[in-house]
Amino acid sequence: MIVKTKSGEIEGIKEDLYYSFKGIPYAESPTGKNRWLAPKPVKPWSDVKSCKEFGSICPQNELVYEQEATSDYETGSNQNEDCLSLNIWTSDLNSKKPVLVWIHGGAYFLGSGADCLSDSEDICRDGKYIVVSMNYRLACFGFLRLIDLTDGKIPSTGNEALLDQIEALKWIQANISSFGGDSKNITLIGQSAGGHSIGTLLAMPDAKGLFQKAIVCDGGSETIQPKEEANRLALKLLKEYKIDPSDIDGINSLRIEDLKAFDAKMQDPNHPFTQDLDFATQAHAKPCVDGVYIPDEPLKLIQAGSAKEVAVILGTSDAEAFGYDEIYPGLREWNVDEAIEFEMKDWLRKSKFLNISESSARKDIKKLFDAYEVHLSSIEMDSSPAECFLKINGHKWFWVSTIRLAEALSKNSNKVFNYNWTFPGPHGSPYHGSSLPFFLDYLNSEVGKQMCGDNESVQKLGTIINKIVDNFLTSGDPNKSDDTPVWPAFDKNMESLLFAETIQTVKDFNSSLRKSWNQVEEKIPGNL
Repeated sequence: MIVKTKSGEIEGIKEDLYYSFKGIPYAESPTGKNRWLAPKPVKPWSDVKSCKEFGSICPQNELVYEQEATSDYETGSNQNEDCLSLNIWTSDLNSKKPVLVWIHGGAYFLGSGADCLSDSEDICRDGKYIVVSMNYRLACFGFLRLIDLTDGKIPSTGNEALLDQIEALKWIQANISSFGGDSKNITLIGQSAGGHSIGTLLAMPDAKGLFQKAIVCDGGSETIQPKEEANRLALKLLKEYKIDPSDIDGINSLRIEDLKAFDAKMQDPNHPFTQDLDFATQAHAKPCVDGVYIPDEPLKLIQAGSAKEVAVILGTSDAEAFGYDEIYPGLREWNVDEAIEFEMKDWLRKSKFLNISESSARKDIKKLFDAYEVHLSSIEMDSSPAECFLKINGHKWFWVSTIRLAEALSKNSNKVFNYNWTFPGPHGSPYHGSSLPFFLDYLNSEVGKQMCGDNESVQKLGTIINKIVDNFLTSGDPNKSDDTPVWPAFDKNMESLLFAETIQTVKDFNSSLRKSWNQVEEKIPGNL
């Protein structure tokens, strides 16, 4: 099957009932003189381009995929800096269907557009939608700010990965009609770093108008850092390889292996790099408030109305850090004082940008531990220091930021729909990513069954969420059918849907915990 795009003709293949077009370049290769720079629109080609296989993925350390590789995580070892491509699945080239664009997660240093999307029959929801995914630059390939250190000779802002996503969305908007998609009905869906990406795109002027709806799973708008922090990270990279910031040739000569090795140190939570209190945020690369592409903190821009036209579904698991024991050696033996001292590291790291002292931080952390112990005991759950620590960190990374994003969005919109996920699944607890196979509709794949189970309750919940997502993708309103639960818009009453064994509406979910977080330094949650 050959399709004509504005970039040139491409050839895809038929997969069961669907056509797939994989590895479509949406920007020029970010290599050579383009390394670290904002993406450039792809130059048109004259021959028919074969787009039958996934493109190369951004170089990355396979810390996760070696353990979790399945048929639904087909990243393989095809790593190359020339990675800016996207993938399209469609059942009908001559229709005008809603478009669902998947932005993968992976903490901004893992993943690809192939993640979770191996089964077109599932993800296209019986042919109702066009599905698109993308690769974007990761870690030091996509978030390295060099403009200040090099006096503008390498003008990278540190947000090139998000600019990749925007360039992909521009290509999609310009070309998706050739694949049977409606360019005026585009919904983004992302989880974890993909969700945080969307939470940031909602604030970015360059992304305005490129999508009409968004589904944010386990994400927010606070996984950012000040530009001073991005500069500090870049300087540490140069010092690692003994390169002076004025040595532009030396910087450009850094090998892929060098950047991956540096990234690996930052990605290891127990490496001295990540324990270095010189870093005010968690050390690995992430977006920064550069004053240009991200003019201010995203939440402030969203509160001011940057995303008022966008309908948004957003939510998190209630136990985002479930199963993270291996990150914290000896966690289960900690007493409450040891747990507080470990948590102190993160607060002190951030204190250089915040008006907190060691004594005030310790008092606030103790108050949080007390609140979580009371909360967990009240719902008859393990309230040990380890469980309190994990719950606090899961909420710190994701839940608090999500509620704040919902509040910011709702100031200018009545199209904001919040959920909280407590459905236990096969592991006895929700966890980071619990909701994704339901919202992205890969429950019946191998990895979907591993994550969520395969029983009557899973299928029943999956059917309901499918209908909700159908309503939302079509109209921007999850309530457009009589056979789904009423989902109230998030407003000052803070109502949300609770996805549990039964679905119910709740008001101000985990109210006491939210109030506890509101009493501590507001920028501790998230990664600022």
